[in-house]
Amino acid sequence: MDGFEIWGGRVAVGGRRHRLRLPLAATFVMVAVAGCTSASVPSGSSATKAAPVAAASASAAAAPEPTVSLSGSNRAASYSKPVKIAVTAGSFDSVQVNATSGDELDGAVSGDGLSWVSETPPKPGSSYKATASVKDGAGKLRNETLSFTAAKVPDNKRIAFSITPDDGATVGIGQPVVVRFVTPITRKAAVEKAMTLSATTPAGKSVKGSWSWLNDQQVDWKPDAFWTPGTKVTLTMKIAGVKASDSRYGRKDYTQSFKIGASHITRVDAASHRIKIYRNGKLVDTWPTGTGRRGLETYSGTYIVLGKSPVVKMDSCSARITCDKKDPDYYDENEYWATRITASGTFLHAAGWDGLLGRANVSHGCIHLSDADAKEFYSHAVPGDVVIVKNSGRGPQERINTQDPGLYDWNLPTSKWKSGSAL
Repeated sequence: MDGFEIWGGRVAVGGRRHRLRLPLAATFVMVAVAGCTSASVPSGSSATKAAPVAAASASAAAAPEPTVSLSGSNRAASYSKPVKIAVTAGSFDSVQVNATSGDELDGAVSGDGLSWVSETPPKPGSSYKATASVKDGAGKLRNETLSFTAAKVPDNKRIAFSITPDDGATVGIGQPVVVRFVTPITRKAAVEKAMTLSATTPAGKSVKGSWSWLNDQQVDWKPDAFWTPGTKVTLTMKIAGVKASDSRYGRKDYTQSFKIGASHITRVDAASHRIKIYRNGKLVDTWPTGTGRRGLETYSGTYIVLGKSPVVKMDSCSARITCDKKDPDYYDENEYWATRITASGTFLHAAGWDGLLGRANVSHGCIHLSDADAKEFYSHAVPGDVVIVKNSGRGPQERINTQDPGLYDWNLPTSKWKSGSAL
């Protein structure tokens, strides 16, 4: 047989060309052989689809899992600065932080999504749980949680204070709310902002009033006018974590409530030497009285009852009148049924020994009553009851200047009172 060659799909035999008819199997073999050298794969084949899937699976498996952590520590947060929560190997989609009490700690995710920072510090000693929606390296959202506790304020850095009136007390219609701090407050606005006083009359009307700082260690709240009997008052102090000075912080929040009792207003006229007793707006008694003599006049003005005692030791030395026993104004004796109306030492008390009672003013500044009347007054008096003195010849300015409890709050003009607020 003559030699032959394959050429252009034809066979040349003995100088003539004939179309070669190869079996289908041979054709497949030739294509397969050609494919080994060209590295081309027909579009849409199953091999094309398998490669990206395998690559994606490998990438996902290799991507590290996101980690959420508390900045500085994974368990404890500072009570003096905002909380910062960071994420690695991912980004925050959202973050919510709640205390075990249910209160939410507000904050915001940073622009790059790598951190969340609270708007305020956490409350000292409180436990929190952060729930975050995190996007991992593959773009998949997953939920992450983080629990932490805010540190407690140590005793040598906490705010210490007292509140008047006591929780659950019933007081008179002139009673202010008094908060006295043990150490000076230099960030008054921050502390005042954390203190809210709400009061509702029996008719459901809200009571208006304001805070006024007497000094760095005392702030009082009083209504614009005398309280309405039956009013319920609640003081809420959300001072946990509040920075009050360079080294003092609120340790926890406080709530205290009290109630306004009956209206007791006593009016003393130093010129007529008479005292009138009003209860719930009605005049119930008129008694003879005596006030301070010339040079030691009882201050005119509006007082409130501070407290009472069946017997009080009074002496002129403590009252800063005289310590000289030979001085006619010297005294050192017990007085009975004494109701205190200033911290400096003004009382309504029994003075049955005063032979000029109802006719002249001979006291050293106190308000004299008969023994029976003093006991009657004592029996009804409660802290916050109102006593108004007029025509004594001496105004209250001296006691306003010294911020004398009992005589200060209701004698300061309203505008000046409100100017004492730090807000």
